[in-house]
Amino acid sequence: MHFEQITGARAQRELRSATAEVRSLVPYLRTEIDIGARPLEVGDIPSDGDRISCEALITNESWLDIVIRDSGRRLGTEDPVVGASLFVQNYAYRVIMLAIACLTTSGVIPDSSAKSMTITMGGGRPSTVGYRASQIEMLTPRGTSLEVAMSDPEIATEALVSIIDGAYRENVSRLIDATRTHIRVGKRLLLGNVAASSAVAFRTMEGCLGPWVQELGETFFRSCPTELRGLGSFLSLEHGDRRGWYWERTNCCLYDRLPGKARCADCSRTPSEDRRRAYWDSLKQS
Repeated sequence: MHFEQITGARAQRELRSATAEVRSLVPYLRTEIDIGARPLEVGDIPSDGDRISCEALITNESWLDIVIRDSGRRLGTEDPVVGASLFVQNYAYRVIMLAIACLTTSGVIPDSSAKSMTITMGGGRPSTVGYRASQIEMLTPRGTSLEVAMSDPEIATEALVSIIDGAYRENVSRLIDATRTHIRVGKRLLLGNVAASSAVAFRTMEGCLGPWVQELGETFFRSCPTELRGLGSFLSLEHGDRRGWYWERTNCCLYDRLPGKARCADCSRTPSEDRRRAYWDSLKQS
């Protein structure tokens, strides 16, 4: 095993340090580490700044339904399917992104299971991630650069499987099942959102840390459960000394159903040649 299990005060210190490093690179990735903080009461409609227990939300499908529909209305839609799609996408991105960011910047894997996390709403979306448990995994021994360590397929796979088990199986996958209890939204749509959110997480860190993160992204999708595969693929392009790494998803998240009708850059409803042209233009102008 290449990762040490750490608990208690030391785990909190290491996690605070890791999340601070992440915030220095990606300022919008806000986190809270507060073991004793009191979350919102089950059944209440969250306002911006309210902390929600992920476990309580996922295990109370009626409350989840209320939260999702309220989130959708605040984003500008009365369609529960659109609201569910965007809620799951934003939630998955925050949970998985923080785990990947902590790993790639500090060699730390936070406990990302639902029972150990909270989410705080902002602007109608899941926004700030909170860690309630004082438990992490940390790469050991220290001293080797993360780029070198993660180039070892065994170490990389061990780390990414841990993230998949905690952030996906013990959190986001359960959210998907709970969401579909009250809202008739396709599972493949929601899984496509999770795959795209995971891909964007790796793309974000690749932009911060360098091309070595690309292989981690590829390894993640080779290691993930079957249901997350075939929902998109990475695309690498080069123009002179400029390189671009993109994700092309195979389904639409329904973001264009909101007021403004804007489409994501990787929207599957945009013809492939138009997406590629936009990618090339962005490369030439970067």
